[in-house]
Amino acid sequence: MPTDTQSDAIPADRLSIEKRKDSTLVVRVQSEGGRLPDAVFSFRCGDPQYAYWLARHDQLTAG
Repeated sequence: MPTDTQSDAIPADRLSIEKRKDSTLVVRVQSEGGRLPDAVFSFRCGDPQYAYWLARHDQLTAG
């Protein structure tokens, strides 16, 4: 389970997480300064980092 320091590693204002109908999470991290393209990752149930990103998704949608 990530510590509080790890959960704040990517600022919420640069992060978007979409939960699709099939429960896949699509994580987009905006490039700092806009010089590089955004980083986009997907996680499915069973992936080692799925629980972490699901928790971040829940944090973002609750607030």
